[in-house]
Amino acid sequence: MSLAVSEALANHGHHALVNAHEAAASDHELMARAGVGDVDEHLDLAQWHRWCAIVEDQLADEADRRTPARRDTGSREG
Repeated sequence: MSLAVSEALANHGHHALVNAHEAAASDHELMARAGVGDVDEHLDLAQWHRWCAIVEDQLADEADRRTPARRDTGSREG
């Protein structure tokens, strides 16, 4: 597998994980507000998923910078 393909897959994966963690955090917040199950656990899990989304977003940004299209665009700007 070429480096460009690997970077493109990483890019897509990190963006998908940001969305998945954000959705999971929102779901746990909804369950906590509804009083379903252990409210404190839902709030803790929501916070954990938000932190994971932040990390994945940073990794997605790095993957964006490493993709050939981004490098080409950046080299034209500067």
